[in-house]
Amino acid sequence: MIQAVYSLLATYQGASVTTVGHSVGGALALLDGIFLRMQLDPTVDVRIVTYGTPRVGNDVFASFANAMLAGRMKHINNKKDPLPIVPAITLGFHQTSGEIHIQGSGAWIECPGEDNADPRCIAGTVTNIGNAQWSDHPGPYNGVMIKCN
Repeated sequence: MIQAVYSLLATYQGASVTTVGHSVGGALALLDGIFLRMQLDPTVDVRIVTYGTPRVGNDVFASFANAMLAGRMKHINNKKDPLPIVPAITLGFHQTSGEIHIQGSGAWIECPGEDNADPRCIAGTVTNIGNAQWSDHPGPYNGVMIKCN
């Protein structure tokens, strides 16, 4: 992957790199974005945008990612999607900062910090799997449903 990115950046001077994914693909996009930030020239703008992404690492990992990509990560969570709250905080897992939570009304709310307990944010809305709604996982995200057939 990295050779292809180097080649594209050489071809398209000044280009930026954005990794994107949904669900487990979002977890991979997060890991790839961190890897690319570590490998690419610091002048290359690297961003991460994910949808319905589970927690990937512990608090040390989340702090590392937040420092490495400050203000360049967005993880978008839909209503009562259960995936963003797993694995559980009680097992030591934490979300990175950059949450945008889609409300039942359709409004998009920015939630500062990691695992914000505000009831307008995913960790405050879906406090356990019992009050989650699996049908929210595929979207909609700006009217787009993400699902495999």
